Amino acid sequence: MEKKEIAFIICSNNEQYYQECVKYIEDLIVPDGYSTDIVCVKEANSMAEGYNAAMQSSDAKYKVYLHQDTFILNSHFIEDIIHIFESDNLIGMIGAIGCKKLPEDANAYLKWDTGYVEAFDGQTTLNNKLEQNPEKLYTEVEAIDGLIMATQYDVMWREDVFDGWDFYDVSQSLEMKKSGYKVVVPYQEKAWCYHDCGTSKLSEYDYYREKAIEEYQDCFNAKINKEEVYTAQKQRKEIENIQKGFVQLIEAEAYDQIEEIALEAGRICGLDEQTRAIIAITEIHKLEQESIENVQTEWLECGSWTKMYEYYTWVRWVMLRIANEKSDDRICKLQQMLMQRRVSKDAIRKISTVIGKNSELINDTLCSHEINEPLVSVVIQVYNGEDVIQKTIDSILNQSYKNIEILISDDASTDKSREIIELYEKKDDRVKALYFTRNHNLCYGGNACVQRANGKYIAIAGHDDVWKKDKLKKQIMFLEEHPTYGACFTWVDIINENDEVNNSEWLGLYHRFISSNRDENSWLRTLFFQGNFFCAPSACVRKSVVDKVGFYRYGLVQLQDYYLWMKVLLEAPVYILQEKLTLYRRFSANGKNLSEINPSTQRRDQHETQWICEDIIKRMTPTKFKKVFKDEMKNPNAVSEKEIICEKAFLLWKRGNCFAEKWFIELLEDEEYREILDKQYGFGLQDFYKLNTEPRYFD
Repeated sequence: MEKKEIAFIICSNNEQYYQECVKYIEDLIVPDGYSTDIVCVKEANSMAEGYNAAMQSSDAKYKVYLHQDTFILNSHFIEDIIHIFESDNLIGMIGAIGCKKLPEDANAYLKWDTGYVEAFDGQTTLNNKLEQNPEKLYTEVEAIDGLIMATQYDVMWREDVFDGWDFYDVSQSLEMKKSGYKVVVPYQEKAWCYHDCGTSKLSEYDYYREKAIEEYQDCFNAKINKEEVYTAQKQRKEIENIQKGFVQLIEAEAYDQIEEIALEAGRICGLDEQTRAIIAITEIHKLEQESIENVQTEWLECGSWTKMYEYYTWVRWVMLRIANEKSDDRICKLQQMLMQRRVSKDAIRKISTVIGKNSELINDTLCSHEINEPLVSVVIQVYNGEDVIQKTIDSILNQSYKNIEILISDDASTDKSREIIELYEKKDDRVKALYFTRNHNLCYGGNACVQRANGKYIAIAGHDDVWKKDKLKKQIMFLEEHPTYGACFTWVDIINENDEVNNSEWLGLYHRFISSNRDENSWLRTLFFQGNFFCAPSACVRKSVVDKVGFYRYGLVQLQDYYLWMKVLLEAPVYILQEKLTLYRRFSANGKNLSEINPSTQRRDQHETQWICEDIIKRMTPTKFKKVFKDEMKNPNAVSEKEIICEKAFLLWKRGNCFAEKWFIELLEDEEYREILDKQYGFGLQDFYKLNTEPRYFD
């Protein structure tokens, strides 16, 4: 046995993934006196069979079994695992994540509760930081995930039972423990591994789960829920069919069709990584078409989806190397491709959000930032914000984008807010404040600031929200490159009064504020039926659009932003930068949030919604209405203005809008409208009388 050799064992069926995995292994620091070997197993019938063959072919004392899609980030990985093994000779195996107690139904992949791993789900990088104890070198667990499994003793893998690609990891964990060894997960300050796994491939998972229950009856004693298995299998089949459809569409260059069905498909949990990539490439293509850069990334010329996906993955992995601060000759090549206009800035921008880490470093490395810096007017409405306003103003003054003016309205605060703001006015001439002697609420102050705004763009900030330093720079860069867009938002993290990220406490709101992009017609329909999805302090809006549609409506106090977004969408598309560049504050204590939820505000919310939805419907031209609500129209062939007005009345009724009754009463008073309703919709006076007896929800 070679006591100072570490063998890295990889079962591979994809050369591109294998070579990327090896790059990260070659980055590792090898302690003095030690050597490494890489064993690639191909054409194995099962993971256990492949690992047994490699184990028996290697004399190395330490063996690291890892997936081809596992990239080791920790440069000191070898030294760290040797240190753990040498700390206790009963430790047989180390993993990145695991579970302290396996569930009785053996459904292990849902129960990992210990460790740390960065995992790519096909849409973005998930920072899976599970339970850890920083005071302990490691935590003992019952089982570890097979993404990486390091051993110092050879124990045969159970290829006799697990002759596929599932449950070999749980089985080997249990076999180690049966042999008298411990299975542990180390404490990781930063994740040791990046798992580029996409969504889990679980087609035979439940079959091998049943085998595990039968083989390890002392550990598992619950039966598998057959109904849940059937539902999961049905969903996997649906996802498989969706992928096939998307591949056919992108090879046919049917980008509009992909965009149209992507939103519905995107709601499916567990959508595979290739479908996610097709959706991302389609979004990139649309942005490239609308950009003044006039660059189209050349992967669209590849012809087949297989080659296109390989190209997309290559670009993503080179950018991932930058994000992980790894040197790589391919970085220079990608820089050259950008200069040669073979890859667009839109592609880099979108993929950096897919990677989900170190986007500033990626963009600084790859993209030049020589853009005009037009003036941005930042509008802040303040009321009794003495505890937080300083953090808000500092985050804006510290933006990497410097050409700003900060317009603050203090709405007759009774605390020390005014004193704090006055100090900033004296310190920085970009800060300009209005001080009201009586309270008007935020719409009054917001409008007063906008009337004084000199910027090409208006950015909104709450008095308690915080911006990350590159927020404005990235938004202005996007809007300058894409002049047809009326506004640019960002994703958010929700923070509490202690500046702690608290997304789990506001999960419904959080998921609304990290939405995918869609076109303006789809957004209008979504906002009409489902309410607001845009976070106001993340917004940056063209002033030319605001000048056209107006800013806040004085009579609205809760949904003024919602109304503004719908007016903007009537004029132009909007874009969400899928980076968490805005920290949106929600206080834990009752009464501290301006948008407090209580019976009174809930009623006012409903009342404002009724008025806003009716006003937006009135504003829509017949052409716009047909584009937005084509799937809701009772008569899809309606074209005349009067026919569309009838459609609007029916839609308001369907929405439960309190103004719908008024519409019908006025329409039925007109003989021409009565004839249209009767002949084209089979809807007469008696039908309305009956319809008007149905209950509708207002409060």
